[in-house]
Amino acid sequence: MDRIRRLDQAAIDAIGIPRLLLMDHAGLAVACAARKLAGRTPAYLLICCGSGYNGGDGLCAAWHLAQWGYRPSVVVVGSTRALRDEPAVFARILEAIPVGLHQLESIPQARALGARMRRASVIIDALLGVGLAGPVRPLYAHVIAAINRAKRPVVAVDVPSGLDADTGRVQGAAVKATLTVTFGLPKRGFFLRDGPAHVGRLIVEHIGLPRRLLKRFGGR
Repeated sequence: MDRIRRLDQAAIDAIGIPRLLLMDHAGLAVACAARKLAGRTPAYLLICCGSGYNGGDGLCAAWHLAQWGYRPSVVVVGSTRALRDEPAVFARILEAIPVGLHQLESIPQARALGARMRRASVIIDALLGVGLAGPVRPLYAHVIAAINRAKRPVVAVDVPSGLDADTGRVQGAAVKATLTVTFGLPKRGFFLRDGPAHVGRLIVEHIGLPRRLLKRFGGR
């Protein structure tokens, strides 16, 4: 997904759009999609986050949902101390509101997550993004399996976790989303091999990326 990374970097470096602003637009788009699935407040939503930028989008979505009167609960795979830069900003906001951030650091914890998932009106998958390289690590694979077993509506952030955004291959385990909110441009892997079975309904959000950059990197 070098093309997508270069698009983001061009927006940040050449145009001067702060990554925090792009993340806020991304999180808002995800929150809007989840709100349509969840229905009226105060529905309970579970947001599963990794420690990278994809997880940051999920943390931001939780903030918006809380502001609208929903009851988001956030699970961060690994330690919340691993959050850096913009994801750490949104984690601090959630802690101040407060919205609970729960660390998930073991496979038994991942297995026990199923009961909470089944109570959720919507699950947001913000675990792994386009930067995934190689097979999904075991802890993440167990969380992905729990999401798929829960049989709840799932909103995937940018790409269903575990799906290779270039090839459309499942990297050991992958979320089967109800819908995927992707940013900037649709990913090639969405339409190849395992992609269509995992992406669900596709929503493409430009999140403030300039039109001329979208055209340069393959948009219309």
